[in-house]
Amino acid sequence: MVRTIKLVIYYFLYQLLFTTIVTIPTVWVQLMNNGGDVNAFTGAETSTTMVGLTMVLSGIAMIWHLIHFKYVKFNLKSFGEVSGKTIALSIPLIVAGMLFINLISEFLGLPDMMQDTFRAMSRNVLGIISITIMAPLVEELLFRGAIQGHLLKKGMKPSTAILIASAVFGIIHFNPAQVPFAFAIGLIFGWLYYRTGSVVPGMIGHFINNSIACIQMALLSKEELNTKTIDLIGEVPTYLLFAASLAVTIGMFLYLKKRLPAAPSYQEESIEVTNEYKYKHDEEEYIH
Repeated sequence: MVRTIKLVIYYFLYQLLFTTIVTIPTVWVQLMNNGGDVNAFTGAETSTTMVGLTMVLSGIAMIWHLIHFKYVKFNLKSFGEVSGKTIALSIPLIVAGMLFINLISEFLGLPDMMQDTFRAMSRNVLGIISITIMAPLVEELLFRGAIQGHLLKKGMKPSTAILIASAVFGIIHFNPAQVPFAFAIGLIFGWLYYRTGSVVPGMIGHFINNSIACIQMALLSKEELNTKTIDLIGEVPTYLLFAASLAVTIGMFLYLKKRLPAAPSYQEESIEVTNEYKYKHDEEEYIH
């Protein structure tokens, strides 16, 4: 757990560092352009760009940190570690799970404290990059690769490691509307990481989820975003959608649990290459 806490602290320290680096010169330039008049500072668009730039730069720094200090092994070749078939079969599980969890979140009715910020970021180039690209890369490498992977290598039960990594993933979002969703979808991403030994399925699922959210935030009004599914399509269709998404989630989970190769061993760093070879060999048999 010490490593988990340390990595989460690094995660926020990089954000704080780059918030400072981006904010000070930006505010200085704004003040100089307006003759030092604090009241003339142009807020909305500039602030959104600053947030987006901060998230992109801090994300790059965190990825570098995780790879440089060998918390994770990741490069362009990592995207070829899992077959296209495994990725394709993972997507229905992820999408159905997202829909089911989103409906649960709507029933909970928790406040969304970040909606205005996300709406602004979804209309800004740097904001879009930070939401759809940087967040999936950084968060999957950190919470699945570095944190969950470390817990598994220490001999922790897979279910416990997945629960802890998902709980931390949910908590760091802080926003009440996001915490339960992030925790629940983290369970799916965590299980896929455990079974495949790769963060790629989670990254792709994370990208899909964030991209859909980004498009909705950019195109829909605040009133439309706050309209619940049950109010939009009615009670019966909503309950049918709820049941269908749950059935597909469970069905795909059971199918993948049976069809995917056995999970690689996480016990020792020294046997990672052997395990990677074994998983690829087993996956080739599963594909054929």
